[in-house]
Amino acid sequence: MGDEEVTWEKTRDTLQPLIKAPKLTEKLLKKPPFRFLHDVITNYIKGSGYFTDIYTADEMDSAKVTERDAKVQFLQKMINAVQTCLGITLTVRPLKVVSGLEPEATNQFLQAMAEVVIKKVDWKKALEKGSEEKKKKEEKKKEEKREKEKEK
Repeated sequence: MGDEEVTWEKTRDTLQPLIKAPKLTEKLLKKPPFRFLHDVITNYIKGSGYFTDIYTADEMDSAKVTERDAKVQFLQKMINAVQTCLGITLTVRPLKVVSGLEPEATNQFLQAMAEVVIKKVDWKKALEKGSEEKKKKEEKKKEEKREKEKEK
């Protein structure tokens, strides 16, 4: 996702072929409400077959993702998955997205989500590898903490 300009048109052009609904309009992409993003993400999962196991059945039901924390967690899961699969860091902040802010970063995230499918990334393998790396980092931190405690 280089330095190229992030536009709603690019989001529409890259993501719309991957989902049947909702229609990616200028109005919705310029200030995407959470319900729209939820519909985009769930239809992306159903249509592409990607990331089928990162959400629970309740999370896939928009009627059950109504609290702010649940919305933030829903977005964070997909952001983490996309970042892991592409090996990138996105600037999108879920709390800002839920508040209706940072549409450019939201569009960058949606474009990256489409890129995972376009590049045919082996998402299961990437997420497994990312999970293993996270576990190794956590173990290393625990080991360092034990070493510091021994020194005392």
